[in-house]
Amino acid sequence: MAGADKRKGRPWGAIRPANPAAGKLAAFLRAQVEGSGKTLAVLEKEINYSTTQISSLLSGRIPSQPFVTALIGATVPAQMRERRQSEADGLLYDAMHPPRTAPARGLTSEATAGARAGVVDVAAAQAQQIETYDRLTRALEQQAELRQAADNSARLIWILLSMIHNLTGRVTTLTRERDDATGREVVEAAQAKLARAQSQQAKAESELTRAEEKKQQAEDLSARLQEQIDTLTEELDRLRGQGTAPHERLPDLAHLAPGEETSADPEADDIDAVLERVSAVNDTDDDTVNRITTELGEPSPAFVPDNPPTSADIPNKTAEQLRAEATAARERDDFQEASRLYGLLATASAGFLGPDHRDTLNARAWQASCTAKSGETGIARDLFADLVSDRTRVLGPDHSLTLTSRYQHAYYVGEAGDPGAARDLMAAVASDRTRVLGADHPNTLSSRNQHAYFVGEASDPETARDLFADLVTDRGRVLGPDHPRTLMSRYQHAYYVGEAGDPDTARDLMAAVTSDESRVLGPDHPDTLMSRHLYAYYVGKAGDPETARDLFADLVSARNRVLGPDHFDTLMSRYQHADYVGEAGDPDAARDLMAAVASDGIRVLGPDHPDTLTSRYQHAYYVGEAGDPDTARDLMAAVASDESRILGPDHPQTRITRSWLDQGETASD
Repeated sequence: MAGADKRKGRPWGAIRPANPAAGKLAAFLRAQVEGSGKTLAVLEKEINYSTTQISSLLSGRIPSQPFVTALIGATVPAQMRERRQSEADGLLYDAMHPPRTAPARGLTSEATAGARAGVVDVAAAQAQQIETYDRLTRALEQQAELRQAADNSARLIWILLSMIHNLTGRVTTLTRERDDATGREVVEAAQAKLARAQSQQAKAESELTRAEEKKQQAEDLSARLQEQIDTLTEELDRLRGQGTAPHERLPDLAHLAPGEETSADPEADDIDAVLERVSAVNDTDDDTVNRITTELGEPSPAFVPDNPPTSADIPNKTAEQLRAEATAARERDDFQEASRLYGLLATASAGFLGPDHRDTLNARAWQASCTAKSGETGIARDLFADLVSDRTRVLGPDHSLTLTSRYQHAYYVGEAGDPGAARDLMAAVASDRTRVLGADHPNTLSSRNQHAYFVGEASDPETARDLFADLVTDRGRVLGPDHPRTLMSRYQHAYYVGEAGDPDTARDLMAAVTSDESRVLGPDHPDTLMSRHLYAYYVGKAGDPETARDLFADLVSARNRVLGPDHFDTLMSRYQHADYVGEAGDPDAARDLMAAVASDGIRVLGPDHPDTLTSRYQHAYYVGEAGDPDTARDLMAAVASDESRILGPDHPQTRITRSWLDQGETASD
């Protein structure tokens, strides 16, 4: 199509050369640009000269050697580059060394010599003026770019502060919707929306930090340039007193149009699109500040560049690529991969932003969290311990992120097998959150919940019972009686009432929790099913194994339908059903049911899992109760050997198994 290859953008202006050779050079360089098909905007990125500067230098001003070399390199094909560079160098030499004007006839030799000296002086003055013009023009252009970058950052800061405020509210709303959701699919959908909002909030906070840093860097560089501009202006005034000005005037600097304003209301726009635009503006300003910093001879600013080295054994990736890949892995529940990627991101961020930068600390927090979710609770505990130390030092002990890291550290100390230490750590977190956030803040209430839980896990069910009783009252007052977290605290309270030795009261409390959760959350909600499990358990503990048997039979059917036959909770309900079948007087059926549970436990959980060992113990027990003591003894001996190997010879479960064997031997004697 005719005209399809025409270069877009504004047309060239007239060439107003400093001398004839400069005009030839400008025409030659313009021809190379035209032949390349590249716009000035494209060349700006490739040769690190602004469009205004390129246009000015191609209008007849005498350019520098680096500019000519860079332009030839960007516009001429490799096979022609050496030839065109040689031609351009010749034209540049001619432009910088114009022929001297012949003296007029009739002048004496002294007059001729004086005239020649005057020509040399004028040429030297003009050359100095041209050089000063170039430097002053470049300084003004750089300052204009930096001021625009600072203005962009200021707008981004305002936008991001508003966005973060709105996202905080959005996360709160989505958390409530997730907690109030009923039905497995609805809960999963609500959780996915919440995870996306939390990821967007983290990215917005990261971009805010970048914008704040960029604004400060741009303002600092602009102030330094102002000193250069003042000095160059004085120098130019001095030179103007020594000779005539060059033919061109100092070009007017076109005002850089501000970037498109993005709505500050993320609820009304696509949040991801806004964040993408914010990130793009930040990236552009990064390039501007980096380039001008390099041109001024400043050390590079400390932030992750476009292509940071990530690892010696993987291809280099940008920080944004690592962050996006880690987030995607986390959202698809590939926590092992997410942990690895967040670790790489934390390492890259520490190298370029510094170990104490917020982005570095945030990446470490995500790494620790994903490590825990991948099953490595001991490693997660240690990662959070280090993070607590650094966030306390950098942010202060009362900062919300420090308190969050302390909460997570305490939690995973308990999950890693030390409930006593977790209890003490969580008590301190609950106390500090009460002081900093207030007694009724949701995070304070969550800390109290976990503290009470670890008190119970540390073998003090009576104190746990009382702590949960107080928490039920406070959560009911703050959140309402039907809030999922209030219901969860009621569940925990009922459980520890039973563990403290009152199964009858625990049964009645759990019956009420089950009824309310079925009404509020739905009969198939995981929390409702868990409460039904505990209710059936305490029915049996309160002396009614037949009813417990029937309740567990119904629960096994429900969990098998909702969760699947191999789900851990389904296996636990099958175990309890088999046990209460035996308690209700049918050891033969209990033996067969428990054999199936033990077999599936070996397949699903593994042969060394503690719950698999418990199922094998109960199977051996009911084999004996069904009238086959010899087989029962052989099965129990195998269980005792495995428990001693896996749990240790002094573990309570190992001692119980050994006691059963000892009693059997005594009875046979």
